[in-house]
Formats: sequence, structure tokens, C-alpha cells
Amino acid sequence: MTGIEDPQATQSAAGPSGRVGTFSSMANPAFRGLWWSGVFAFLAVGMQITARGWLAVELTDSNASLGSVMLAFGGGMILATPFGGVAADRFSKRTLIVLVHLVLTISAAALGIAVFADVVEFWMLLVSAFVQGASFAFMGPARVAFTGEVVPRSSLPNAVSLVQLTVSATGIVGPSAAGFLIGPMGIGGVYVLTALFTAGGIIPVLTLPPGRSTCSGTRGSPLRELADAVRYVVARPRVGVVVLTTALVVLTAFPYLTFLPRFTKTEFEGGAGWLGALQGANAIGGTVVSLWTARLTDPELVWRLRTVAGLGIAAGVAALGFAPNPWVALPIMVFLGGASMGFQTMNQSTALMQSDQAYHGRVQSLIMLAFSAQGFASFFLGGLADAIGLRRLHEVMALTTVAVVLGMAAVGRRVDRAR
Repeated sequence: MTGIEDPQATQSAAGPSGRVGTFSSMANPAFRGLWWSGVFAFLAVGMQITARGWLAVELTDSNASLGSVMLAFGGGMILATPFGGVAADRFSKRTLIVLVHLVLTISAAALGIAVFADVVEFWMLLVSAFVQGASFAFMGPARVAFTGEVVPRSSLPNAVSLVQLTVSATGIVGPSAAGFLIGPMGIGGVYVLTALFTAGGIIPVLTLPPGRSTCSGTRGSPLRELADAVRYVVARPRVGVVVLTTALVVLTAFPYLTFLPRFTKTEFEGGAGWLGALQGANAIGGTVVSLWTARLTDPELVWRLRTVAGLGIAAGVAALGFAPNPWVALPIMVFLGGASMGFQTMNQSTALMQSDQAYHGRVQSLIMLAFSAQGFASFFLGGLADAIGLRRLHEVMALTTVAVVLGMAAVGRRVDRAR
């Protein structure tokens, strides 16, 4: 027994209402091991979001520096993405995940030691962000493609929602805990703790089957195989709409998280504790929506709800820009976290359901290119924020996101009429 389901299975656990049990995919042993590994990994990621942002503010105290950190993170992702998706389709996904965990462990521990030794400099933070970005370019496609391999296609919305649940649920504990632990433990202590969590995430992965090599189509260099995936996406308009919509919204709206540390400190005059609370509120909204989307099985409903979630993100970004204090911002962050998580979950589910398993890793890499390009967008927006102010920047991001979502919804309707 390998724990891997037939990838072409069409049998569904959905009942007459088109819904499944919220945690139905957890009955699959292989998926359960992958899920627990994600809990450890994303808990560490959530804690590092707070620690990295606060360390950047302490070292430089500027919006541009936060954008620079995201630029380094995005640069690592962009350079590694052509290799990450191809590797997920060609090699053992278990081995890839273990290696990435090891790299992330070393990276976090090294930065934590530098902080403890009082030798940390801003360039070290940039190097660490670059390494993490490159690592996620491998881990993201491997995890999502592995999910598409171990569960039947009919269960993908449920499985993807549960994967996203690990992101949002640990996002409640991680950023909040880091915000409160920075005081007694210091930023160095938080980084060392995240290294331990990342290392712990290796244990469940070792129980998994190695994962199949599913790569088909053009074989050759990673760039050639990624180009093959681009042609594949272009030939399937719905997949193309999902990839392009995700990319544009990530670039126009998601930088709100990049600037949250600076927003908390300058606009709300709050400390690291408030930053953790706001990031935790964002994750609470994501957790609630993940539990709800886990019960969805109708692919057409998921397709339509993507637009609703995108407009919700725009509304949340605008509302955050007008929030007078962190108390008002807390419920806004809950709403914004829910809209963001719903958007990501439904786009990933649609991409997996509308594409062949042989291309799962590379399609996810194309989606992740948007998250890597977010670093470049954050760098540009950081300079714009310094010029016009953070609150005005939120207005610009919100209006641009509305235009993007409505435009892509119109494209999606034309695609549906042509089917």
C-alpha cells in the first residue's frame, strides 16, 4: 500500500447537495502526512513573516526597505521557478520537500544566530529572503502537485482547501506568537524557533510514498519544459484565465501584507504585538473561509466565486487604508484574510481540476511566478508609498484590483461562451 489514490478516479464523496465532509481527505494516509508536514512548515513561515518585517523596520525604518526584502524574496522565486515546477513533475516530490525543509532550517538558524551575535546587517536579511524565495519555488509546486497525486480529482477542492487551512490556521498562531515572543525571546530567538519547526516538518514527509514522475510533453531543459507548460495553458483558456487573474491580483492587492509592519508602526503607532494581532486576524478570516471552501465540490460554483473573492480583496484593501486605529483594522483584516484565502484556494482548485496531472507542477509554477513578481511590485509600491503615503497607496491598489478583477471576469465569460 502506497497511500496514493488513482489519479483518474471520478468517484466522489459528495452527497446530493454537491458537498463533502469538511475533513474527508484526511482519511487518506498519504495526504494526512503531507498535511501535518505543512502544519510545521507554515507555522514557521507565519512566525518569520512577523520577525522578518519587524527586523527590516528596526534595521532601516523605511517602506522601501520592506519592498527590498520582498524584491529579494521574489528574485529567488523567479530564478528558481523554471526549475521548481519541472522538478515537481519529473522527480520524487518527497525528496524535494525534505531538501527544501533542510535549506529553510539552515537559513532561519543562521539568521537567528547572527541576531544573537549582534552582527546582523540588512544584507543578511536580503540573502535569507532570497534563499527562502528560491526554496518556496520548489516546495510550492511539489506540495500542490503531490496533493493532486494522492487524492482523486473529485476531491481536489476539499484537499486544496485543507492545505490552505494549514496556511491560514498556522497564520493565526505563527504571526501572533512571533509578535508576542519578540519581546521576551528577541528576534533571534524567534528565528531559531522557526528553524526547529521547519526541521520537525521533515518527519511526516519521511512516511510518504516517493511520488511518481508524471512529466510528459516536451522533455529537455527546465526552461524548455516550462515553455511547454505555457503552450499548454494557452491552449486551455480556463486555465489561462486562472493563471492570469491570480498573477494580476497578487501584484495589485497582496502587497498590503508587505507594508503591514510599517503601517502598524507609523499609521497606528503600534508595536510588534499589534502587528502579530493584525496578522492573526487576517489568518482567522482565512481559516473560516478554508473550512467553508473545503465543502465545495461544484467546479462551476468555484469558478464563479473567484470573482467575488477578488472584489472582496479590493474592498478590504480600501477599508484598511481608511482604518483610523488598529481596533477598527482588526475586523477588516479578518474580512481581508477570508477574501484572500478564498481567492487563492478557488484558483488553485480550478487550475488542478482543469489541467492534466502531468502538468500540475508546472502550472503551479506559472501561478507562483506571480508571487515572485510580487517582490518587484512591492519594491515599486514601497517607493510610491514613501512619495504619496501608505493610506493613499491602499486606495490605488484597491482601484487597480477592481479593474483587474472585472476585466478578467469579462474575459472568463467570453471563454465560457466559446466552449
